[in-house]
Amino acid sequence: MDKEHYSILIFGSKTSKARHLKIRRKTFKIVLYLLAFTLLSTTFFFCDYVQVKKKAFELARLRQETQTQKSQIHFFSARIEDIERQLSRLKDFDKKIRILANLERGGETDSLMGMGGPSPSDIRDKLKREKDDQGLIQQMKADVDRIQSEAVSQEVSLSELERRLQSKKEILIHTPSIWPVKGWVTSGFGFRTNPFTGLTQMHEGLDVSNRMGTPIVAPAEGIVSDVGNDLVHGKILVISHGFGMISRYSHLDKILVRTGQKVRQGDPIAELGMTGKTTGPHLHYEVRLNGIPVNPMRYVLN
Repeated sequence: MDKEHYSILIFGSKTSKARHLKIRRKTFKIVLYLLAFTLLSTTFFFCDYVQVKKKAFELARLRQETQTQKSQIHFFSARIEDIERQLSRLKDFDKKIRILANLERGGETDSLMGMGGPSPSDIRDKLKREKDDQGLIQQMKADVDRIQSEAVSQEVSLSELERRLQSKKEILIHTPSIWPVKGWVTSGFGFRTNPFTGLTQMHEGLDVSNRMGTPIVAPAEGIVSDVGNDLVHGKILVISHGFGMISRYSHLDKILVRTGQKVRQGDPIAELGMTGKTTGPHLHYEVRLNGIPVNPMRYVLN
């Protein structure tokens, strides 16, 4: 019978009696199994908790990296748009220089002319609104390849332009390419209604308004060929730039140069006024090529 029990003796102090406990083998085994099961379960759940915490931390890190990558994608998308705008301005500048120096290439057409559909910027904006980051990345890759190709082409064009400009340097120095005065263009080149007669007639220059006495400078190198005064134009000044080109200034308040004097680009030549037949203080500015009036805006670079 005792073989079915475990005997446990518990000893206390010297004066107390020893206690004798009997535990059935079956009960002992059940308790032992329960303890083992509890220990294993605790170990399993602890390891699982550690794994869950690790995965949660990894997920948070991946979310942070994803957010950072999205921010970078949108940043680089904006930078691509800036580069496109800069490249467009560079193309316009290239074209203006070629017109100015009479170096336009035969059969030259704008790379974007005749193209249909949305622009790359429109596509990027649409992808941003739809939060299609993968599509935005693919579009950015295509944009980078296209911009790289255009940049190479533009570099070739500018290199060619530099070589050709060297041979026309003297012409450029004598071409009126800066504003002769600061102010507001109140009347452009072309047909307009005459403020005095009410009739439509050709306006052969630009009217630039500002305060009396505003400095007027030479827009290019040249020689003062005429200084005069009449009832219609008031005090006038004419500069011969060579190569068949002259510039003319009317309604001046004061003339600071004399006939035969050589002037360089940016030299003060007169002060803005309202002499002659005029409704207010302004400069009437003309450019003539081989005696024919041309739009001064065609040559202005600044």
